[in-house]
Amino acid sequence: MSKPVINFVALFLLIIIGIFVNPESWGFWTKLAFKVIILAGISAILYNFWGMAAENDQNEEADEIPPDNETDLESEDAFFDNKVRLLTKSLHKNPEILDFLRKQFTIIWNFILPHNGYLFLVLPEREALLLHKKVKDEILAAQKDRPIPLFNLIDNARGFLIENHVENGSNLIPLYKKDVYVPRSFLGFRADIDKQLHLYWIFDAEAYDFFNHEDRSTIHKINEITLEFLKKALIIEHLKEENVQTSKSLALSRQLTLARSIKSAVNQFTEFLIQEFQATKLTIAFRKDYDLSSTRGVIIYSIGKDDVFKAGYEFPLDEGLNGWVVLKNRPYLLDDIDKGEYFIPRFSRQEKTNYGLRSFLSVPVHFDNQAIGMVTLEDVRANKFSTEDKERLINYTALFSNAIDRLVHEKQIGG
Repeated sequence: MSKPVINFVALFLLIIIGIFVNPESWGFWTKLAFKVIILAGISAILYNFWGMAAENDQNEEADEIPPDNETDLESEDAFFDNKVRLLTKSLHKNPEILDFLRKQFTIIWNFILPHNGYLFLVLPEREALLLHKKVKDEILAAQKDRPIPLFNLIDNARGFLIENHVENGSNLIPLYKKDVYVPRSFLGFRADIDKQLHLYWIFDAEAYDFFNHEDRSTIHKINEITLEFLKKALIIEHLKEENVQTSKSLALSRQLTLARSIKSAVNQFTEFLIQEFQATKLTIAFRKDYDLSSTRGVIIYSIGKDDVFKAGYEFPLDEGLNGWVVLKNRPYLLDDIDKGEYFIPRFSRQEKTNYGLRSFLSVPVHFDNQAIGMVTLEDVRANKFSTEDKERLINYTALFSNAIDRLVHEKQIGG
């Protein structure tokens, strides 16, 4: 039975005794002693309740850590958690993907024979990237507007829209010089790569009643083929990335296996991280004396932006972001520690500045399945680190933890 339940039962019994037991027939001193005992018991229990409430308030205050943006990597859709990054990266590095999209564009063009056409990739937050276009240069305006209203119309039409009597074509497709060309018909459809990742195919014509609704089934079939190709291409690109990461992890594991001291392991690990991540600051710290019961940490490695938190700096684990990573034994990814109403200390409550650092990524180092330290990456740019960076750092730090576990058990602490 928990302590709060025991206190509640005792309080209830004291109240019942105080109500139903009548001491009037007792002697004066006996009656007084009875009332004092009842009152003292109730007071003591209420004081315990107050103490537990205050302790909970302190714990909640200590737990006021900004939520990170971690995703559920165990979900069925984890394989495509970052399609946006994977596709945009693939479009730059794999010319075959963009070439295929251009060929699909040409097939549609030759089928419907429009006057102009565009292929947009629309990212989350409705950021539109122009992947391909076929249009006469002399009719294009110099502005950089994107036809977001037209995207919204296509969405409202369940992903496919033909409009053959457009009265406000210059507003819907704000890409042309109004005195040179005005679209009066358009055909647009959407390819859904993910919930927040879409391709928009837009074609227009200067004449009314230009596009044919009977073409819809053929265009849908072309769209299905396009999506099938992109899904397979993303799988291939994902497997390529996994292979690269596996090779890097294997190389790191081999290096750490050769380490004969914690200092040597730290040097090997930090050299690897410097090559793998672009960060303004890298910090590694352990619990004092490598003692799992210690409530203080000591920085053993620090490189990057100059501040007071250098190797040898000792700090309490319950007063800042880095210590919380160790105490809670969990990673934290914060897009911007400058954003928000309250100042977030990195090491202790005495801090008044974070030296311009904004992005924060930290993961715990383990020993005997407990957190014995942490590895922290920080950057002056907000939103610098991604969930993929966090997962990579977790995997790399797990290898580092294995080396630390071995060396501490072997008592190979020094140089």
